[in-house]
Amino acid sequence: MAGFLSLFKSKNRKSLKVNSKYILILMLLFTSGSFACIAQDVPAKLDAFNEVIGKEYNANNKGKFLMIEGFREGQQIKLDKVNIYDLDFETVKFSEKDQSVSVKCYSDIDGCVNRVLIQNKKKSYKQRLVFGIADGISGEEVLNKLKLLLNDMAKKY
Repeated sequence: MAGFLSLFKSKNRKSLKVNSKYILILMLLFTSGSFACIAQDVPAKLDAFNEVIGKEYNANNKGKFLMIEGFREGQQIKLDKVNIYDLDFETVKFSEKDQSVSVKCYSDIDGCVNRVLIQNKKKSYKQRLVFGIADGISGEEVLNKLKLLLNDMAKKY
């Protein structure tokens, strides 16, 4: 530690230039390490979210886009794709009555969720992202994991 502090106390200009290079290198190492931690959080949060939503959905991302594949009886029936910045994170809620978790879009005019029905390739836009909650799955847990995933994606992208 004393050697590190001596970097700042040097009166020799040449050693000050060398010492400033070391400081710059240290700063780059610390900042790149913190970005790597954030980058690792999104895949971990996606895995955790996929574990709690059950077999009827599979979530993945491409940058700031969240993609949710919907399945019925093992066959993919739909694909929802949304830019996370179009979602209003404050509206994430669990409806016990509907047994669903949903997030509304910021804009009420145009839907931000691009839905493609796989069988007939029909495209439409929805005003919210919705997950039906199957029996035996905790809606509150899905809600909490979705919030964590969206927040981490927003920090990274």
